[in-house]
Amino acid sequence: MDQDKIFVIASNNKGKVAEFKNLLDPVKIIPQSEIRDIEVEETATTFVENALLKAKGISKFTDHMVIADDSGLLVPELNYEPGLRSARYASKKATDSANKKKLKEKIIEYGVDSLPAYFVCLLVIIKSTNDPMPLIFEGRAYGSVKIQSKGDNGFGYDDMFYPTGLDESFASIDNKLKAQLSHRGKAIKKMIDALKEA
Repeated sequence: MDQDKIFVIASNNKGKVAEFKNLLDPVKIIPQSEIRDIEVEETATTFVENALLKAKGISKFTDHMVIADDSGLLVPELNYEPGLRSARYASKKATDSANKKKLKEKIIEYGVDSLPAYFVCLLVIIKSTNDPMPLIFEGRAYGSVKIQSKGDNGFGYDDMFYPTGLDESFASIDNKLKAQLSHRGKAIKKMIDALKEA
């Protein structure tokens, strides 16, 4: 991918911005906070629509291409919770700890110590607010969520999500392996491949 390209990441989540910087290196990444201090409300009913809302929300303030993603953890046995509300599961301004506590309580109520789950990431790139052809990419990571947390890397639900085939959580593996296995890593790889072809 062209090293001269500059992308704005439409997110205030420091962990997410750090992942984008790591996965897109050496391309220049500008966090949303350096463009405009705003919080775009995620009012849509799908991941892709929420990603577009975030991208368009910051695109008004920059001439650079904007990347936005909406991602979440889905546990089929819990009616696909936390789902679209993954970052706001416990409450509107919930911390990661509060969200994980609520999910662990739901798993315990279900009478088990782990449940099958998957992460999904819907990634969009737009050239401008009125871009009629946004590029859209999807990545998924399958595994299980456990009430036993492990590791102190990552963010969100990473320390309680164990990808299929591993006894380690997303928070206890190195960044290189996580980039290969994670929902965001898979979506970004598709994005890079598409941009190389363009």
